Amino acid sequence: MPTMHSLAKWRWSAAFCGLLQAWQAAALTIALPPSEAQQAILRAVRQIAPQREEHRRYRMALPFGAPLFPPAADLALPPATPALSGWLALPATQRRHDVLITPDIDYYWKAEGRQFSCQFIIHLEADGAGSRLSLLQVRPTEYAGKHFELLGRTGPGRYVKLLPTAPSAQAEAELRAFLTSALTRQQ
Repeated sequence: MPTMHSLAKWRWSAAFCGLLQAWQAAALTIALPPSEAQQAILRAVRQIAPQREEHRRYRMALPFGAPLFPPAADLALPPATPALSGWLALPATQRRHDVLITPDIDYYWKAEGRQFSCQFIIHLEADGAGSRLSLLQVRPTEYAGKHFELLGRTGPGRYVKLLPTAPSAQAEAELRAFLTSALTRQQ
């Protein structure tokens, strides 16, 4: 007879499998193995010209395990998306070639009619002789202007208002286009 624990475990496993299938449906495939694809992504972000808008949007790329790569406990803080929770459930060996791309801390770009910012995790997994790349948005945030606070951090004044928001399909498509272009040139 199934117990509540086994039913909960089954539901979680089914949800996780559905999440992995959704990742794979939106995945980008390239002809480089995961370790080389990781290095190619890191190189592509480093080579963005300083005057280009992408330089602020994709400011820093960090390989999984780097000292500045956020620990799982920090990434799991609310509001964590189901996709991010699924990625966190993967063993570290399956995440070892992943890359985190972060924007400038104060940079927001237009995405679906809002000022938007987020970090991206690029999950790399072997796919034959190549790699399959899946994109995750971490901490999607919307800039909602400034507001007055009498008792703000440094006293009375106008403070930036940032709101958690839904992931942006436009931001993901733009990163996918950047990666496709950059990785095609490196193959």
